[in-house]
Amino acid sequence: MSLTAIIILISMGLVLIVFEFLVLPGTNISGIIGIILIIAGIFYGYKDLGTPQAHFVLVGTLVLMVAITILILRSDTWQKMSLKTTISSTVENEDIRNIKPGDKGKSLTRLASIGTVLVNDKTFEGKSGHQFIDPNTNIEVIKIEGNQLIVKPI
Repeated sequence: MSLTAIIILISMGLVLIVFEFLVLPGTNISGIIGIILIIAGIFYGYKDLGTPQAHFVLVGTLVLMVAITILILRSDTWQKMSLKTTISSTVENEDIRNIKPGDKGKSLTRLASIGTVLVNDKTFEGKSGHQFIDPNTNIEVIKIEGNQLIVKPI
């Protein structure tokens, strides 16, 4: 096999590995085929070119692989492919504004720290702190944290 064919084999292998890394991550097919092509190119280099030239092929392939890896990791490739939008909105429960500390209600589910409570005929997420509250237990709102009501049993 000629030096040109060996270079083509190794180049195709490197392209397939880069393709696997950037375009089709997780499929492994193109990466495996790329590794096989690189190994075949190095094998034929030793078989047909002789040891000194095959060493150059091996070292050249390793240097090229390291250079491509550094180029891929240092370039703006990931910045171009990454999602840049952020979510700046929040969900506000209008009904929770009507709840005041001291309001009374009932637990709908077991509050094993967090559960569902009914206060002023509206359903909210309730937090009991470090105690358990059984379902259908009368509760009192202690304070409001975000969209959660901190409650205690009556």
